[in-house]
Amino acid sequence: MLATLVVAAVGVHLPALGAGFLADDYVLLRTLDRVDGVPGAFTHNDLGEDEGHFYRPLWVTAHEGVRALFGDRPAAFHAFDLLLFAVVTLEVWLLARRLLDPGGATAAAALFAVYPRHGESVAWISGSTDLLAVALGLAALLAALRARGGPIAAAGAIAAAAALAKEAAFTLPALTALTLFAVGRRGRELVVAPLAMLGAQAAVVALRVAVLGGVGGYGDHAWTPLRIAAASASYAAAAFTPPQLDVLRHPVLLVVPGAVAAALAWSVVVARGERRRAAAFGLGWVVLALLPSLNLIVDLNTANGERLLFLPSVGLCVAVGAVLPLHRQGATLASAALVAVLAALSLFASVSWLRAGRIADRVVREAAALGRGRGELLLLSVPESYRNARVLGVGLDVAVGREPSAARRTAWCAPVQVLDERAGSVRFHRETGTIAGRSTWSAPFTFPFRRRADRLTPDCAYRATGDVTLGRGLAVAVIPAPRERPVVFAYFDGERLRVLRRRSP
Repeated sequence: MLATLVVAAVGVHLPALGAGFLADDYVLLRTLDRVDGVPGAFTHNDLGEDEGHFYRPLWVTAHEGVRALFGDRPAAFHAFDLLLFAVVTLEVWLLARRLLDPGGATAAAALFAVYPRHGESVAWISGSTDLLAVALGLAALLAALRARGGPIAAAGAIAAAAALAKEAAFTLPALTALTLFAVGRRGRELVVAPLAMLGAQAAVVALRVAVLGGVGGYGDHAWTPLRIAAASASYAAAAFTPPQLDVLRHPVLLVVPGAVAAALAWSVVVARGERRRAAAFGLGWVVLALLPSLNLIVDLNTANGERLLFLPSVGLCVAVGAVLPLHRQGATLASAALVAVLAALSLFASVSWLRAGRIADRVVREAAALGRGRGELLLLSVPESYRNARVLGVGLDVAVGREPSAARRTAWCAPVQVLDERAGSVRFHRETGTIAGRSTWSAPFTFPFRRRADRLTPDCAYRATGDVTLGRGLAVAVIPAPRERPVVFAYFDGERLRVLRRRSP
């Protein structure tokens, strides 16, 4: 049975082995080039993203180990991620066994293995911060549950290690207290392990502040009531929406997550005894695990941010496993059918990451060829995502710079979401003071949430010139400000790069 869970977890994401490096993965490779072994990872671990600064030295060290063994082979990094995901799936089963009967625990773990919103964490190398942090975090929690009183020192040490992989692990003391309460611990047994974790993680915070000069994190995502409300709504919608459903373009499809959420809520209401308590625990876990991320919104157009659902999905799957009516034969068959459908959706989503990798490799090679080692290559449009998978944007300059004879500088203007690879879907032409672009719904332009203009790189600003439908539009104006000359202007046309102009205006 455990082998079946592992096969399911690995199998639905197996296409990701061929996904290659995508977007932030190139930033990770640059970080690995810069750090000098384990001490370097712990003393200088700013990943250098434009929007945020992070201290994840254990995650960097783990990937240093993969690189030392296998070199820059992306399949090795992806295989490491699949191994981590299999471990997390088994840990979810162990956790569920403390709360549910064997059938319910197996159902919860099976749902976790095939949950369609795990793609960004499992199929994307840079998303594996969640895999490592949750693998360690659940290990710490299981250590606290092992016996009355538990191996407290081990739980605290592992919780600290989880926080050195990703910031989401700072919720572990609260999640552990919730779990201990759910399994019947009271009094001293309820607080000792969470306090040990809290103390160990306080040392991590001190180290983080010393290295980064502050707490780090994203710098321009303020905690405002409006943002918290919008983020909460996006997580609620994403949790019950397969990434294949384009609910923002076709809002009628929101009936699907609405119906699923309503069915879960009703099942919790009518559940009795231990099942209701386990379901309440699972939903409480979801709320606690989401709290630190409520200043960040899941982009349902591109699935950007669905990795933030990885830790909350542990509780969600336990809650669903608690209310599935497994005691009747017909219901058991229906539950098996549900797992099969979710597995198919996850497999299909994983294939998108494979195709995204092919697009990224093609664009990087073509960009390097266009640059020819001189001046600047300015891409007026860039494939930010392919359906639910990342492609390029962040990391583009690093990726092109790793190629021989690349331009001295590579920058980009307007991101597009590729829905279908079709040459000619995106076109640009000169207008007074700007360069105008138009697209089709095969590759629409994407815009920041609730804004219609932005400067995503110092070399170019862009704005919508037509209607924007919840972050996407078909017309854009870009205003180049290249810092290197001569300049090659090119654009992604929905399939490959096309040259617009080889000199600056």
